[in-house]
Amino acid sequence: MNLKNLNLKYALVNIGYMLLVSGSLGFAYNYLSQSGFDDGTIGTVMSLVNLCGVFLGPAAADVVDRSERITQKMFITASMVVCCAFAAILLVVPQGSFLILPIVIIAFMCSTIGMPLLNGMAFIYEKAGGIINYGLCRGLGSAAYAVGSNVVGRLWAGFGRNTLPLWIIAAAILTLVAVQFMPAAPKQSDEAAPEDKEESISILQFFGKYKSVTVVVVSLVLMYYCHFLLQNFMAKIIGTFATSGVEQIQGNALFIQAMVELPTMFGFALLMKRFDIPKILVVASVFYSIKHVIVLLCGSVPMFYAAMVLQMVSYAALVPAVVYYSNQQIGEADKNKGQAVFSTTASVGALLASFVGGWMFQFLDVRLVVAVGVASSIAGTVLMFLGTRGAKKAGRTATVRM
Repeated sequence: MNLKNLNLKYALVNIGYMLLVSGSLGFAYNYLSQSGFDDGTIGTVMSLVNLCGVFLGPAAADVVDRSERITQKMFITASMVVCCAFAAILLVVPQGSFLILPIVIIAFMCSTIGMPLLNGMAFIYEKAGGIINYGLCRGLGSAAYAVGSNVVGRLWAGFGRNTLPLWIIAAAILTLVAVQFMPAAPKQSDEAAPEDKEESISILQFFGKYKSVTVVVVSLVLMYYCHFLLQNFMAKIIGTFATSGVEQIQGNALFIQAMVELPTMFGFALLMKRFDIPKILVVASVFYSIKHVIVLLCGSVPMFYAAMVLQMVSYAALVPAVVYYSNQQIGEADKNKGQAVFSTTASVGALLASFVGGWMFQFLDVRLVVAVGVASSIAGTVLMFLGTRGAKKAGRTATVRM
């Protein structure tokens, strides 16, 4: 296996993925709204996107864990091909056609389904003798998300809703090309020490085996519910205090969020030298809820932008910490499954936010809907504290180099 320039190759795949996500997730509501669909329908469609991710993400990881032939690289390649093809179809489907809905579900689902496998690959390469600077690579992905969000917001003014499928096609092609340069990750079962060789278990058995991890999983779902409620329906929330230029404000907000993530992502190694991973998770969760409360109280564009700055000490710390937490707490035979389960927390949170939030926005005041999300976030923070109390505290000796 050729591990030369592994960091560069891994960073390029992260950049492509996050450019893709900046469009498919960041502006899904805008695209569907301008295609003629109401909030309830949009919420249902977006929840179906995430529902597919909830089931297919862990299923894909399970197949990769068990199969001797199917690799992470093969699966990511296939998902990018499907994503690109269905995004291209959106360019020719008439505005308002209900054919848009199933096409969006498939295209958007394929844009994110491979992310847990990409996260898991970092640890597999490390075990094979490579060096992955996960913080740097994930930080570059955040930078790509920032730039992508800002560019999409600006392009929207000139090209309208067709900006989104064109952006998805370009980003999917970039990701597809970049992943071809990645070496095929070896199967972990082949590399595991005798004491680590265990039979792979089902998803239900996984939750029974890792009970404290399950509490953290629920915690993340509750916090992600609020996160995606604010992200998916950001245009609607901005509309409560801004009467024009919504896409531009949204693009700026997403840009700020992603840019302030960079210092935390790049400096995550320093955090791990001073604090255990469970402690980082708890502190990040507290700031996550504080950010959500500020958005609830927000009444102006500057205040909204100020809330986005708290991404630096909340989401930016939470994302890499969860990846390391999973690697620390989950047994060798279940590594891919563990990463998939934790990645699926975002899909479940987004599913609930999309479906429940979409219909709530249809009938209730915006502030009330956001308040429900904030309550969910606070509950998640409490559970994070409870779930990590007995965790293995190996944050200062993480496997993947930062």
